[in-house]
Amino acid sequence: MSVAVADRYVSDTPIAILDFETTGLNAGVDRVVEVSVMRMEPGQNARLVLDTLVNPERPMAATEIHGITDADVIEAPVFRDIASDVIRALSGAVLAAYNVYFDIRFLQHELRQAGVAASPPHLCLMYLRPMLDLGPRCRLGEACMAHGIDFTETHIAARDVQASCRLMEIYLREIEQKNIRTFSDLAQLRNYKFVESFFLPPLTWDDSPRLKTCSHFVSRSGPVGASVTTTSSLVTESGRIEQRPLVVYWDALKAVIADLEITDEELAHLKLTEERLGLQPEQVRVLHARAFASAISQFTQDQWLDNREARKLKRLHQCLSALGWAPGE
Repeated sequence: MSVAVADRYVSDTPIAILDFETTGLNAGVDRVVEVSVMRMEPGQNARLVLDTLVNPERPMAATEIHGITDADVIEAPVFRDIASDVIRALSGAVLAAYNVYFDIRFLQHELRQAGVAASPPHLCLMYLRPMLDLGPRCRLGEACMAHGIDFTETHIAARDVQASCRLMEIYLREIEQKNIRTFSDLAQLRNYKFVESFFLPPLTWDDSPRLKTCSHFVSRSGPVGASVTTTSSLVTESGRIEQRPLVVYWDALKAVIADLEITDEELAHLKLTEERLGLQPEQVRVLHARAFASAISQFTQDQWLDNREARKLKRLHQCLSALGWAPGE
């Protein structure tokens, strides 16, 4: 029987880094449209072990963020057809993701739809950075820049997961230098919500006895299974690297509202980012509406809004208003 990872040595534990692209922010309403997983086995080079577009069985949305259209996923497998492959990619490992609270909700919902209840132990790479005193939480692109990783935000899952893998390598070295041996030791640094998952066992192949392995994948990044060099940038037909302002602002917004504890410093940083990017008012309204709707959906899943949640929603509304527009204005 698999046991909790709390007392396992971090250096001896496989890490499976996951990235999803989705039709939106609300697991259960929105669906996964792309999945990539990289495995970091102790003493081995990291490998991309799963990468495919996913047919969401609903009209595509958020194309302006990830670039995926309805036509792109016509021949792609649906999630229940790759559920076994996802479990195999995560089997025996601690799951890691940048803003893991987003990815874990979608993972649990999609696997539940396939008949599998899944709550694997997990790490949040966005919060692991301040946890290790390496800097504040921020979007993936800013973290990569701070640590010298060549990366441009594109929302291509394989490229994002490769960049996250490079960050994890840096974090693991820092964990070793700080003489942090077990996941329990790591949990002592800061009381972030994800450390509660260290008392859960990893997923195993036994979790998917009724599921079949998929034989057909549709990847935007090429063959799966080899060691990967990170070159996470969007290259146009002219060879120019393009960083889309809408994507940059959306990622900055998602990073700040991940826990809906928005500080004045984070709000000021978002304001500077918005001004630097020169977004149009309509673009801001669309992203702010999406962010606020996601927060409401998250808090009302239990059909109850308590005082703490109401305060967070009020703070979010005030911040979105300060950034140019909030629902109702």
